[in-house]
Amino acid sequence: MKQGFFKKIAAISAAAALSIGLIGCSSEAGSEKTKDGKVELKVGTWAGAAELQEFQEVVDKVNKESENYKLTIQSIPADYYKKIQTMASGKQAPDLFWLSQEYIPMYADLGVIAPIDEATKEVDFDDYYEGALNIGKFDDKLYGLPWINQPVMLYYNKKMFEENGVALPDGSWTWDDFEKAASALTKDTNNDGKSDQFGTVIDGWPNVANWIWTYGGETITQDGEVKIDSPESIEGIKMMDKLINESKVTPNKTQAQNTGGPEMFKTGKVAMFFGGAGDDLEKQVGEQFEVGMTQMPMGTENVTSSWIAHTVMSSAAKDKEVAAEALVDLTNAVHDWKILPPVKSKIDNVPNIRPEKEYAIEEMKKGSEISRGFNNQPKQNEIDNAIWLQLYEPILLNKKDPEQAAKDAAAELRKILGQ
Repeated sequence: MKQGFFKKIAAISAAAALSIGLIGCSSEAGSEKTKDGKVELKVGTWAGAAELQEFQEVVDKVNKESENYKLTIQSIPADYYKKIQTMASGKQAPDLFWLSQEYIPMYADLGVIAPIDEATKEVDFDDYYEGALNIGKFDDKLYGLPWINQPVMLYYNKKMFEENGVALPDGSWTWDDFEKAASALTKDTNNDGKSDQFGTVIDGWPNVANWIWTYGGETITQDGEVKIDSPESIEGIKMMDKLINESKVTPNKTQAQNTGGPEMFKTGKVAMFFGGAGDDLEKQVGEQFEVGMTQMPMGTENVTSSWIAHTVMSSAAKDKEVAAEALVDLTNAVHDWKILPPVKSKIDNVPNIRPEKEYAIEEMKKGSEISRGFNNQPKQNEIDNAIWLQLYEPILLNKKDPEQAAKDAAAELRKILGQ
């Protein structure tokens, strides 16, 4: 679930190229049909290898049940957004394609994707988790339907807790409770004067918003007002800073990024790891120890971030009415494949898809209820980079205090947004 800083830089360059390429372009591709009269549609995906085979099975099922269209997969497993943006500039984007939440506003603002409000009037929106559904909207129009909702959860190593006499985490934990437990689990096991066992790992992941939101703050509001330097936001940043630089319950940035947070958790180097509800940590850990999962700790509010991806429709799609019908059908079918589904009616099906997750089904339901996406903006990639450079990385390196980091980040965000 982690998104690299350098990937964000590449995305900004590609976005600039996309904006230039779209100037003066408004043509719509002509409709193509199969011999039996079905509209031929392409669906773009980053899926590759085994995931692509699984997606093909989903698409085959959807095609079999449709009288109006035939979907063909266009797999782009490497440099997905760069290639999608290049195709969009030439009006050659797939009719339908996947977008992670942070790209919705930019693509909508540039006219790359089309609104689907009319085509989704019969969709049961009450079945969707609100946080997952709302993130597909821009300027009061719906541009995508979510096919996955991955709330960030707290994974923990039960063996480490039991061996150290620390009570297991539960959904009532505050960040103070978390800090106390993480401190008790951070140790120098070989007596060389350096900690080699840690309570958790914070290395640029999870997003700083997971602290900010739980203290009632925001990075940016939905209408674009910068709030990362508000008193509430700073309280959240202070807690993150405390865990990293005061309590030192996490390996330093170099240690963590060289080994990787998931790897440190799997090998018993850290007791608690922030991961997506659908991450396959249980399978990767195997029989080494029992994995537990619960909700994220609270500040003054109970909330967690979520990775959300959507099916969207190209503004140059062939036969938009049929393409929108296919979008709804395909997204519904993916809900029976990917976890966690963004709909309440399918959440109990998770153990049938991934049996190893059955132990945590109730926690995942709670996580889905309290999860939300980000208040993404058309310049979201630039915003994310500014937060990393002005706030997150300096705190990881102990080069700024929370107040200064928040002030610097806010100034840069206001500059990006022209405020």
